[in-house]
Amino acid sequence: MSENKHTPAPWSIGDYQGPCESSDLVYGAPLPHGHFSICSLTGYFPREQRMANAKLIAAAPDLLADLREAASTLRRYEALHRDKGTDESTAKAEVNAALASRFETTIANATQ
Repeated sequence: MSENKHTPAPWSIGDYQGPCESSDLVYGAPLPHGHFSICSLTGYFPREQRMANAKLIAAAPDLLADLREAASTLRRYEALHRDKGTDESTAKAEVNAALASRFETTIANATQ
């Protein structure tokens, strides 16, 4: 898998007064020149929806790491089932391969 290009976790959520005016903010780990931030301006969406969006964005690094681990685990299970060589194990290998492929596509879409 490719190396992370995004700001490392942890990412946090908070209220912010600054260039984004009054907004909900997702902010990340310290960078050489400060933190990164993603603002959701008030007024465009209800606060509940903005906070739900911020929570999803803040969870992105953990979601990506978990998805990478799940894809890797499914590939190991695929190989184990293929090694058994039975019809049933081949069917299980195909299910694992299909899920791993879906996860790998999502990972690629998020990291390229």
